Amino acid sequence: MLMHPLCVLLVCFPLGIASNELQWGAPTTFWLNFLGLIPLAKILGDATEELAAGLHNDMLAGLLNATFGNAVEVVMMVQTLRAGLIDVVKATLLGSVLSNLLLVLGCSFFFGGVMSGISTKANEREMAFGRSNSNLFADSKTLEENTRSNGASAGGDPQRASATMSEMEFVGEKVQRFSVMTAMVNTSLLLLSCLSLSLVTVFYSETMSRLEDSEDEDHTDDEHSPQEIVLSISRMVSITMMLSYVAYIFFQLVTHRVAMQDDADDDEEEEAPAMSVNMALMIMTGVTVMVGYSSELLVETLEEVVISAHISSHFIGIILLPIVGNACEHASAIRFAIQDKPGLSIGIAVGSSTQISLFVVPFSVLMGWWLDQPMDLNFGSLNTTVMSISVVVVLSIVVDGSATWLQGYLLVSAYYVVAVLYWHLPDKMALES
Repeated sequence: MLMHPLCVLLVCFPLGIASNELQWGAPTTFWLNFLGLIPLAKILGDATEELAAGLHNDMLAGLLNATFGNAVEVVMMVQTLRAGLIDVVKATLLGSVLSNLLLVLGCSFFFGGVMSGISTKANEREMAFGRSNSNLFADSKTLEENTRSNGASAGGDPQRASATMSEMEFVGEKVQRFSVMTAMVNTSLLLLSCLSLSLVTVFYSETMSRLEDSEDEDHTDDEHSPQEIVLSISRMVSITMMLSYVAYIFFQLVTHRVAMQDDADDDEEEEAPAMSVNMALMIMTGVTVMVGYSSELLVETLEEVVISAHISSHFIGIILLPIVGNACEHASAIRFAIQDKPGLSIGIAVGSSTQISLFVVPFSVLMGWWLDQPMDLNFGSLNTTVMSISVVVVLSIVVDGSATWLQGYLLVSAYYVVAVLYWHLPDKMALES
């Protein structure tokens, strides 16, 4: 777990704390904690998967993955809500969805469409959840032992299997195919989330417009103001969204488990967990505490970084912060696409977006209710438009169950356009200063 190259960044965690205590400056504290959260997110994901594997219960494992798979985003969201930075919370959640939908899926389709590689089953499960791929750099004797049993799949030659495991080749005229049902179910859930956010946003705009037309300002400060009404609506809609996600979990793991199962998993052998359930729980608890403290330091310095570094808080929330919680998932999705397993890449990229939009977003509204913060589903016309169009673009690509490198390139281009847009968007924090 600690042998992954990303774990080198763990040194940034104590340095980030030291920067805060010794007052090295807000930008230094921000970037050290930003980098330190990346390996912590990887370790937390590893421990979650070990816990799920040790329980030997598919239903419970699915719920655990749904709950803790985006634990870093949830912890950062709570810390940002406590600070009252509602706009940053919304930007971070939106950024997580866009990062997975456009950047991760786009890179997966692009590299999977121009490259091809083979890996042994011993490493597939580790790659699926962003685990250490240090086995790829093992000595030649270990590689030979790992690949001897798979020699038949490489033409009966163990040496050829060992060679192809660490080599990738450029291919042309490649079209990747995946399960249409899995992709369409996830995109349908994303469209439901877009519908909820768009309708609440339009409702708020329409209500404010009618009040301005009637020049009636007597009701803008009482309990029947548009803000309070939208807040009440958001909480009711959030409960409905979370129930929809629960229904999706039940659909995927109970009633349609066989139909939703990817063909690539049919012959995958179940492996024993590398650690006990108690050890996994201890690691998850310890890392969550570390993530919470590091996130608090990051949020405290955010406003100063926006002012001093002249970086928009929208750009930080939508482009930079999602990198923290999704770095390992990004690499895993790309590796699976190169191994000609696009269904698993879609499960990582689009599935994570579904978790954020239908679970974490409504959870943030309910958490804001508990913390007495006015968190609602009014994400603004620009944010909802960007998210809705992004989901439609992804839907148009996955609807036929195939993908090429060109479609991946188009998704990455769309993400670049979004990044440029939010880089130049005027920032409320900077304007108020």
